[in-house]
Formats: sequence, structure tokens, C-alpha cells
Amino acid sequence: MMDFSSIKKQLLPLLEKAEPLRRKYRKYKAATSLAMLLFLGSIIVLPIFMYFFNYQFTEWARGLNEKEIWLTSLQMPMFFLIGVFYVIYAMANSQKRKYMAIEKEILETLLEKIVPTFHFDANKQIDAREIANSELLAQHNPFVKDQSLNQVYNMNQGVLSGKVGSTSISMGNVKTVGLQVSPYLMYIPFYAHIYMTYTYLKPWLTKEKSIDEMGSGFTGMFATMDFNKKFNGTTVVLPDQYEKRIGYMAKTLQSMNLGRDQLVNMEDTEFENEFVVYSTDQTEARYILSPSLMRRITAFKKKVGSQVFMSFKNDKLYMAVQLPYGFLSLRQNQNLVTSNVLELFYEDITTAIGIVEDLNLNTKIWKNDASLFPKK
Repeated sequence: MMDFSSIKKQLLPLLEKAEPLRRKYRKYKAATSLAMLLFLGSIIVLPIFMYFFNYQFTEWARGLNEKEIWLTSLQMPMFFLIGVFYVIYAMANSQKRKYMAIEKEILETLLEKIVPTFHFDANKQIDAREIANSELLAQHNPFVKDQSLNQVYNMNQGVLSGKVGSTSISMGNVKTVGLQVSPYLMYIPFYAHIYMTYTYLKPWLTKEKSIDEMGSGFTGMFATMDFNKKFNGTTVVLPDQYEKRIGYMAKTLQSMNLGRDQLVNMEDTEFENEFVVYSTDQTEARYILSPSLMRRITAFKKKVGSQVFMSFKNDKLYMAVQLPYGFLSLRQNQNLVTSNVLELFYEDITTAIGIVEDLNLNTKIWKNDASLFPKK
């Protein structure tokens, strides 16, 4: 274990400088989210109001001249809220830039001590096309051959890359914004507005409330690493949302997911309770997900205590771990001077690096055996 007392003493001037900026940024960020919620609420409520009271509103408006109609329009609150939102958003961004400049110095020092052989780029970003191509966080469209064309946007920066043994691994800080539902639902009146409002409110409806997740589809770590078996198709492992809640009916609902490939029923009961598997090839999925690997994945999920998403594609393993407070960043909901943020950051990094050992990815005995699944 690292000696955090000496490290904290070394970083104390930067931590004390960053702390007031962190507090200001959090306040502006919360105010921005509130303004956005009010705006989204207004574009839902006002059209409904005008629809149901259109006759009365029209009769009332006939008695006003053009200037008075403009000044008393029900659209004025919307324009006002938009203006408030952009002002607060600009102030929040200003504080964010100042805070992140100092945080970058702190993280570079920490990572140099934790993983000196790894390269950290605070300004680099996980490519949104890579996220979409993994078929984990973007809306999977079965009618689109190139999944990288699906819309998903990453708003966070920071990439850490290197090798653990002979396995290359690259991991980054991800906050995605994209269409997480069927695009056909957007034709339903007011559905888009309600969905956007729900996206902003969702973090406050969960156990781990965090304004860092406001307006995002996913917040956490996204990693790409070498895998020790060669394969041709795609196998996706997702958190099971139904098994624990509705038991035997779960398989029926999972098999009806038209946005995914074939449902694969695995023999490991504990793994099945935690995950659902979709693949382009049933046999290949079982070849990839060996009994020992399923046990390791289940153990890793318990270790991190968060939702874990995985896909095996292009001889790579893609993994996403949901972290409400983000990744490759200091936890912004805690005091930088008085709390244990440095220790928590150390735990996040060592857990992420430990994926290679946890899943036994350095075992290469299968890597060159392409005879089992020849290229088509």
C-alpha cells in the first residue's frame, strides 16, 4: 500500500488551491441541471396547456395588439429559462476549466506513482465510434451493419494506457449521451421531452445520487484490452435486469430483445443470475465464456460492486463499469483536503489495472488456435 501521508503532503498546495474551485463548480453544475429541468418541464407543460386551453387563449389574445401578444406570450418563460441556462452553463464551464487544469497536475503526479509504466493523457478521449462499435453503451440497431454509425457522444476526457504483462489495455473516463431507446418511440407526442427529463432525473431516483450523471446515459470507465482467444463473431455480456425480479419469465423477455443477436443460455447458475449473453454464434459464445472465465467475471462484478458490461469482438475484450462519480478523476462530491479522495482514486486505478489478472487475460495458450473457428 502506498504512503498517502507523504503524497498528500506533497500535493497539499494543489489540493488547497483546487478545493474552492471544486465547490464553486459543483454549485454552478447543480444550478445548470436545475435550469435544464425547469426548461424541459416548460416545453412539456406549456404545449399541453396551450392545446387544452387554445380557444380561451385565442379569445383573450384577440383583444391585445401585436406588441402586447408578444410580451404576454406563454413562450416567454421558455426563452427566459433558456437564457438563464446558458448564463449559468457558461459560468459552470469557466469554473470547470480552472478546476480541471489543477486536477490534471494532481492526477499526473498520482498516476506516476501508482502506475509509472502507463501513459496518461488528460486531453485524449475514448473515441465515440469505438464505444458504439463495442455494442455496449450505444443503442444497438440490428438494421445497421456498421454499429459505429449509431449515435453516441462521449463528454469526458482522460485515457490511461499501457501493458499488464503481455496484455495491452486502454481505459478512459466516459460519460455518454446518446439515443438509448428505440428511435420509433420519438414519434409519440411529447415522448422526446419526457425522455430527456427522465434522463436528467434518473440519477436522483437511484441509491447513488450524483449530479455528475445528470443528463447522461452512462458514466464510468470504458476499457479495451487484448483477449487470449481468437474468434470471428460478437458476444455481448450485459447486466441481467430481469432474472432476480421475475425468475423463469426472464428468458422470454430477453429472447424478445430484437436489438440483439441470439440469446445464449449459459450453464453457470450464478453467472446467469447476474448477466445475460447475446451472440452471433452460440458455439463460439460458449468457447469464449469458459466455466472458469464465467466464475472470474462473476467474482469481478462482486468486487467492483457496480454494473459491468462486456463484449468480445474483433479479438478484443471491451468492458464498461458504471461509476456514478466518474473515472480517472478525483471524486468531486468530497472535500479534496479533508477526505480520503487520494486513497479512493488509488483503489479505482488498481481495480481497473487488476482486470487483466482477475480475468486471467495473460494466458495466451488459445490465442493462435484459429482452427476451431476458421474465417468465413
